[in-house]
Amino acid sequence: MQASEPLPRVVISLDFELRWGMHHALGSRLDGDRRRLDNVRHVVPALLELFSARSLRVTWAAVGALACSDWSEYVARAPRPPDYLDPSLAIDSRHAELDPDGQLHFAADLLRAVHTTPGQDLGTHTFSHILMREPGVTADDVAADLAAVSCLWQERFGTSPSSLVFPRNQIAFLSVVRACGIRMWRGNEPRWYYDRNESSTNRPPARALRLLDAVNPFVRHATVPEGDMTRASLFLRTNLPPGLWTLHCARIRNELDALRPRQVFHLWWHPDNLGTDTRTRLARVEQVLDMVAEQCRRGLVVSSNMRDLLQPGGPPTAN
Repeated sequence: MQASEPLPRVVISLDFELRWGMHHALGSRLDGDRRRLDNVRHVVPALLELFSARSLRVTWAAVGALACSDWSEYVARAPRPPDYLDPSLAIDSRHAELDPDGQLHFAADLLRAVHTTPGQDLGTHTFSHILMREPGVTADDVAADLAAVSCLWQERFGTSPSSLVFPRNQIAFLSVVRACGIRMWRGNEPRWYYDRNESSTNRPPARALRLLDAVNPFVRHATVPEGDMTRASLFLRTNLPPGLWTLHCARIRNELDALRPRQVFHLWWHPDNLGTDTRTRLARVEQVLDMVAEQCRRGLVVSSNMRDLLQPGGPPTAN
């Protein structure tokens, strides 16, 4: 590697959504997911501590509604939901009846903690987890949703989000997204089965192929950013059984060792993925972060959040 060439980067992005990302699957049920979502309130501070201890820079793509204080503020700020062909995808008043105190939907305190932690980029996952490739969603829906996020972010954090992760990785309406001030967005991994994310296409064969890639130590999905897109490289699967976790870690280690100048290895997961068996899964995250931090310490890679990718010279030297 020539000294004049930019170092490869490791980007971490988190899809922070609480129950906003699960309405389509859970409907009116709370049952076993209540504890997992409640545990996110312990997971987020733990992750911030792990990142800070290693000077790792991370994008938190947060559902905008998380910054609301309660349901009344949400109703006042939220645009009209899209006219989904499948009405179960829309947010409706019954969700407030299920969670009247808002513990599963609002987390303004956690977003403030993210915002005030050095190196953390508070991006967006849309205001109400809008699924942009589902039938019935329009450009006006997307524009209104992202405008609601921008307004709330300005009021709460003094800035608008520049980074976007599309809910359920349904990439669409890019001209609208750019017009709303988004300057960097996360793309999907570079094979056809990573782009099967609609309700009608996310079928077992595509999910099986994604799992096989995750535990194949010879797969390489690090890429060079393409304009305003940084492709995902790997979804971190902390729920794997021990043998498959070993293979998953081998995949990560080999990806890190194989990185070339200008490439980005982009890891992502949801904080609520750690809400079950939390101690074990946090330990696994720590194991992976230690791999990344060691490569940074040796001067082989740079830790970056998605906002940092907008800066040709890399992230600031001070965290």
